[in-house]
Amino acid sequence: MNHRVIGFALLLAALSGCGGKKHYVRTDADFSSMKTVTVLPFDNVTSDKLAGERVQRIFVSELLNLGAFDVVEPGLALRHVRKEQLDVASLTPDEVKKLGKELKVQAIFVGALVEYDEGKGGSTPSPRVTIQLKLIETEKGKTLWSISRTGGGASLSGRLFGIGGSTAMEAAENVIREELSELGW
Repeated sequence: MNHRVIGFALLLAALSGCGGKKHYVRTDADFSSMKTVTVLPFDNVTSDKLAGERVQRIFVSELLNLGAFDVVEPGLALRHVRKEQLDVASLTPDEVKKLGKELKVQAIFVGALVEYDEGKGGSTPSPRVTIQLKLIETEKGKTLWSISRTGGGASLSGRLFGIGGSTAMEAAENVIREELSELGW
């Protein structure tokens, strides 16, 4: 077989595991004025019913590790969401403003777990995770930052030799870290 064909096949294999992203930052956003935030329960549109809660906990942990904000206990936000019967996937600006006043936060993180697959179908684990995040300021209810990223997949050595691999939770941690790094935190 031609060396170019082998090289091209290896390149395609390596690139197929790369995660895609979509990213938005409001041009007039002033992140320095935000001191206190909260994280709403993640919307989970996957077949793993507990994955959204697990990924939200990872996100909160990573957010706290950054030290960029004071984070109001997510349980307080959950209690308010339940009391007001809010749909976190489609909050109105008025709902965001009210939530901001009641929790005394300048911004709210909203997340959605779109894909969560352990990828155990082959000889090497090949998990895939897609997480969408938004940061909404509570004064006007406007989105300041939004990102969607997919990550995971088997490593090159895993694809070629059937060794190694990670879990979907490890893939989620990596995706969250990459998403938060987009803001320079």
